[in-house]
Amino acid sequence: MPPRRRRSRPKRPELPPGGLLDWRDNAHWSDLARPCRYCQRPTNLLDSQRKPAHKTCAEEAIARQIEEASESYENERNAAS
Repeated sequence: MPPRRRRSRPKRPELPPGGLLDWRDNAHWSDLARPCRYCQRPTNLLDSQRKPAHKTCAEEAIARQIEEASESYENERNAAS
């Protein structure tokens, strides 16, 4: 039987140093306030997918995704042992 290949770690979203997103670009602003995709409160800010989102809500969502991906990777790795 051939040796088992290890699965590579899932790719993590890239964050600037300190874990904060840089939304200084005008592309992250809309004149129209719409509900945030995460908390549903009104915001003029847009995420990288041009969907309404507060910067802090987006940062929290990315942190959760990183944590979930890490946990999933560790669970799969431990199950394969």
